[in-house]
Amino acid sequence: MKHSIAVFIFTIKYIALSAQQTPLFSVYRDHWAILNPAALSNNYLLNDRTMSLSSSWHVQWWNVPGSPRTQTLAWEMVAENQNSVFGAHILNDQTGKLGQTGVYARYAYRINLGQRTTHSIVVGLNAGAVQYRAKLSEIEFPDPSNVPVENASTLKPDIGVGIFYHKADRYYAGVSIPQAFGLRTDFQHEGNSLAIRRVPHVFAVAGGYLSAPWLGNETSFLEPSVWVKYAPNAPVNVDLNLRAQVSELVWVGTGVNGGLGQQLSAALHFEAGLFFGDQVQMFNGQLKTGFAFDLPVTQGLSQAFGPAAEVNVVYSWR
Repeated sequence: MKHSIAVFIFTIKYIALSAQQTPLFSVYRDHWAILNPAALSNNYLLNDRTMSLSSSWHVQWWNVPGSPRTQTLAWEMVAENQNSVFGAHILNDQTGKLGQTGVYARYAYRINLGQRTTHSIVVGLNAGAVQYRAKLSEIEFPDPSNVPVENASTLKPDIGVGIFYHKADRYYAGVSIPQAFGLRTDFQHEGNSLAIRRVPHVFAVAGGYLSAPWLGNETSFLEPSVWVKYAPNAPVNVDLNLRAQVSELVWVGTGVNGGLGQQLSAALHFEAGLFFGDQVQMFNGQLKTGFAFDLPVTQGLSQAFGPAAEVNVVYSWR
């Protein structure tokens, strides 16, 4: 059964061109540097933290052996006097017997739309190299003579582009194209081959920060947001979320994720976390931790696949 599930995951996530190929995230607002190289993090927009370091761990389909598991480490620096944003990140994603590890550098330039930096357009680029790995020899195929390849790995370049708009610390919107160059990855062994074609995706995001002192105090706010994901020949996928900063210490959020194809799918989203501002003395910093939980509600999927979960830790400073 485990081998059958691994083959199933391999098929839907990597073989079919209609599959979503990029890793998924639950708290996407804390992954701007990875999803859109032009985006400015909320650590800067809300708290003027020009440096940030973040890490995350995400597991999809908790009940499925060999399900997608993703780990990230990202760094960002906003150079205000240069109207520039610099960054780098490492992303590791493993699904069954297939995996990828990418290392990226990032640069973005801010175009101010007024005498003061109250709103601007940011254009950005990330570029890096990705190691793709295949361990198909560890799967028991029905016909052993048809095993495509032995264990293999290959290194490929990768580029992502994006554009991002923000108005002060109130509203934001952006569009990005991860893996903008649809490269083909070939694994070869003794005349057998396996080809995986990476296709460009399109991500669009929009949201805002609405002051809500009635939630707790003058620092409280609501953040409605939407994340739209598109891949060629695949259903459009949409995340709708609402996050509430209850106090200087606590934030919570909820939302829904849905696929808009012929076969509709949906999942409920829950998240919560803590801020540690004045409690953190190092470099006038702020520590933010968060946990997210996505529960499929489509009939049959919840029991068969199980939920998704994500843990994030972000440290930002001036």
